[in-house]
Amino acid sequence: MADLAPSQPRTPTGTSPADAARWRRRIFAVTWLAYAGFYFVRQAFSVAKLGILDDPAVDTVLTERALGVIDAVYLAAYACGQFLWGMWADRFGPRVVVIGGMIGAIAAACVMGVSSALLVFGGAMVLQGFAQSAGWAPLCKNMGSFFPVHRRGRVLGLWSTNYAFGGLAAPPFLGWIAYSVFDSWHVAFLAGAATLGVVLLVFVLFQKNTPRDAGLAPEEDGTGPDGAPAEGARTVPGAAPAQAPAVDTVTGAAPASGHRRGGLALYRETLRDRMVLTLGAAYFLLKPARYAILLWGPVLVSRRLPDVDKVGAVLIPSPSASPESSPRSSPAGSPTGCSPPGACRRACWPWPCSPRRWPCSCR
Repeated sequence: MADLAPSQPRTPTGTSPADAARWRRRIFAVTWLAYAGFYFVRQAFSVAKLGILDDPAVDTVLTERALGVIDAVYLAAYACGQFLWGMWADRFGPRVVVIGGMIGAIAAACVMGVSSALLVFGGAMVLQGFAQSAGWAPLCKNMGSFFPVHRRGRVLGLWSTNYAFGGLAAPPFLGWIAYSVFDSWHVAFLAGAATLGVVLLVFVLFQKNTPRDAGLAPEEDGTGPDGAPAEGARTVPGAAPAQAPAVDTVTGAAPASGHRRGGLALYRETLRDRMVLTLGAAYFLLKPARYAILLWGPVLVSRRLPDVDKVGAVLIPSPSASPESSPRSSPAGSPTGCSPPGACRRACWPWPCSPRRWPCSCR
């Protein structure tokens, strides 16, 4: 009857299940923190916009239109970098790519924190876009190296809360330091860089590319040495048989032999997958709304609620109150809070005018 009992996962010699579980928790924590940390420099620009647009020294050069163009340049660089760093993570391992991305993001934030020149801002945001794109794909690869396939859906669902936390926590933190402590929009960039610098130190000290780098046997990632499922690992019914690993189990990098397929061939194969195209299209359609809030949320709140200060604007995740529901002192006989000429009122629509910037200023 013993032969009928379900087989138990085999523990490689010298490796205990407790060691494997400890390393999985460690990699989960350090990679979660790493991606959340990227948001503290990514969100610095949206927080700084509040001060930039109110700063008479720069608001004639760094106008809303110029800031919007800089955002577009950043997003273009971010999109291009996704293709580049994913391949580099396969070739050199996630550690090198993520550390390089963090250093680039810190450098770009520091440049923007000490300069107000339009061209410098644009160049720094190109660097920031490429640096930010070094986070997601390599860190997902790092997680995949430590968690078997049958656990990745649940684990990555929890792990993906990193960008939600970063997007919500970074603006209030940066806004409080920049406007309550130092009263300078430059500090938003420098505080974000300092925060990511601490995260970088933690990443350097505690991250490993693969289970073997951590002193675990290769089977602890859910696959055997030849890429087949390890004894005791679950398989998905109807799934294709596992292929040989695309990375070196020691370094986490792709093998240098001629067996590795070219990047273009891999992209062509990927683009023929209808599920990839469907999920990509769905995510593409979500991005405009998401980035409208991430990049311009504090400014939109400040305009919608003119009585809210800068710190309050970054604490509110999205503009939700209507102009009629927001408190403001209205001159007698003026239901909108000020009495600009009709032309100005039309120019301000849909934003209410600001009594603090009378006679003709939109908020």
